[in-house]
Parts: sequence; structure tokens; C-alpha cells
Amino acid sequence: MDIAGLIIGILIGVALGAVIGVLVTRGRAMTAEARVDELRQAQTQAELRGSGDARILQELAPMRSELSRLRVTVRELEQERLELHGRLSEQLRVQASSDAELRAATEQLTAAMRSGTARGNWGEAQLRNLFESAGMLPHVDFDTQVSVNGDDGVLRPDAVVHLPGEHALVIDAKAPMTRFLEGMRVPQPGTEADAKLRSRLLREHAQAVRGHVDTLRARNYQAVVVGSPNFVVAYLPSEAALSAAVTADPALLDDAFAKGVALASPTTLWAILRSIAAAWQQERVSESVEQVLALSSDLYRRIGTASGHLAKLGRQLRGSVEAYDQFVGSYESRVLPTARRLAEFDAAAKPIETPKSVEKTPRAVTAPELVPDAEVEPEHR
Repeated sequence: MDIAGLIIGILIGVALGAVIGVLVTRGRAMTAEARVDELRQAQTQAELRGSGDARILQELAPMRSELSRLRVTVRELEQERLELHGRLSEQLRVQASSDAELRAATEQLTAAMRSGTARGNWGEAQLRNLFESAGMLPHVDFDTQVSVNGDDGVLRPDAVVHLPGEHALVIDAKAPMTRFLEGMRVPQPGTEADAKLRSRLLREHAQAVRGHVDTLRARNYQAVVVGSPNFVVAYLPSEAALSAAVTADPALLDDAFAKGVALASPTTLWAILRSIAAAWQQERVSESVEQVLALSSDLYRRIGTASGHLAKLGRQLRGSVEAYDQFVGSYESRVLPTARRLAEFDAAAKPIETPKSVEKTPRAVTAPELVPDAEVEPEHR
């Protein structure tokens, strides 16, 4: 029994193992088939995805080309930016150096302009430039540093401009500029204190200009310069200086002119000088016209004298022709017949040429200038 039961148990175990093996094998087959299906689906999806990627890559090909060109352009722009940055840095460095030099030169000029002598020399140089730009010639249309004798001694105006008709215009270029230059150095707009300081300096500048007007009135150039009009020109070598003085003292121009002093900026003085130069040009034209008229009258009178001589010469030529013809007639009728009879006694005598009468006579003049009523005696000059 034990053996039979053991055999039966073994058989049952073998049967169960076979069943289990079949089941396991079937499960593995099903799993393999499912895996194969999954792989097939994955392959199909991969093929679909590959074809889609290929289409996308094909469509993105122009964009890739544009991106390449954009990358090159960005690289070139970056290179240009670096070059421009370098040039800009160099220009800024040069500009900073120029600003420093200009600042130093301005400070030197400001320091020099504080000196009355330097300011006077600068005003005289600018005055000469105005004369030249207006078309005037030194020692012809104007003179500088002229010495004239006044009541208080010798006066030396900066320039005397010659006017037509033996007149002259006195110009003084020693205008005060110290307070104006100090006011220009005050920061603007600056603080309230800076504004007050600037206003005070400009008022003092206007007072200094008014004092200079009084000084010119006391010198009385009009009385010592021959032909001078009833005023003298006070030249301020800066438009801003005159504008600042008039702004601070609105009555300055009228008061100065009432005292015989005309305040003039570079523009105003240039206009005055240009007008004087135009007047001189018109004066020279008038003189030239007068000279042409005088020469024309003299020429016409001399032509009349020459015409009288010509008419007289014509009459004398006509008288000479008539005398010649009379001589020829007498010669042919009186002398030649006797000479021919004498030649009959000399076989070797040659025939005498008979003179001919003059066929041309002087041309008769018809112009009234060449037919004077009376004979004109020669004019000796």
C-alpha cells in the first residue's frame, strides 16, 4: 500500500508538474506574443515618429539656414560694436583732453583780460579785424593811435575813421570788462547766493561802463578832432558785455548818447564801418564821374580844335591843287612850245614829258564840327 500510494503520489505530482509546466509555457508564450505586439507597436510608432521628425527637419531646414546667417550677422555686429566702442572711447579721450586744454586756455584768457593793458590790446586787435572785414585800409580810411592835443594834454584815441568831406569819427576801445568777466565765472543757474552775486557784479559792470562814458565826455574828443561829429563811439568788444550792462541799467544807452557817447558792440560797430566804407565807395564813384565829365568836355573841345586844323589843311590842299593846275596850264601853253622848237635844232634831244593835271582833290567835309564858320587858330598845350 505504501508503495502503491507512493507511486500514485508520484504520478499525481508528475501530472501536476506537467500541467503546471504547460500552463507556465502557455503564459510565457502569451507574454512573448504580447511583448512582440508591444515591440511591433513601438516600431510602428518609431517609424511614424521618424517620418514626422524627417518632415519637421525638412521644414526647419530654411530656418536653420536663416539661423546660420543670423549667427554670422550677430558676430559681425558684435565686432562692429567693439570697434565703435573703441573709437568712441578714443574720441571721448580726445574730447576730454580738448576740454582740459580749452579750460586752461579760458582761465589764461580770463586772467589776461583782468589786466587793463591786455584788455586794451585785445580790443585794439579786434577793432583792426573789424576795420579789415568792413573793407577799410589803414592810413587810408582810418588811423590808429592818433595823438591829438586837448585842453588837458595829449589825447590818444584808439582809432580815427576818416569820413567823406574832411570829417572824422573817433572810436575808443578801452571799455571796462573786469566785473563782467567776474560775473561770467559765477555758476549759472547755481544757488541763490550765486544768483545774487552775479546780479551784483553785473550792476557794478553797468556802473563801470557809465563811469567810462563820463570819462569820454570829459576828454571831449569832438572838440579836438577836426571834422568830428557831436559824439564818440565807445566800443565794447563783446555783445554779451553790452547786453549785460543795458539789462542791469536800462537807461544807460540813452544817457550815454545824451553825453555824446555811442556805445557800440562788434555787430553795431561793423555796421557803422560798413556804412562808412559804402559812403567812401559812393564818394569815389562821384569823383570818378566828375573826372569823366571833365575829361569828356576837354576831349570835345580838343576835337573841335583839331577839326578846325583839319578844315584849314583841306583848304590849303585845295589851294595847292589849284596852283599846281595853273602852273601846268602855263607850262604847257608857254614853256613847252618854245622848248619843242629849240629841240628841232638838236637831233639828239629827247622828248620832254608833258606833266599831267591832278585829277584827285581833297574830299569835301560835311560834318558840322569840321566846317567851322570861322578859322580856328591852333591851340598850343
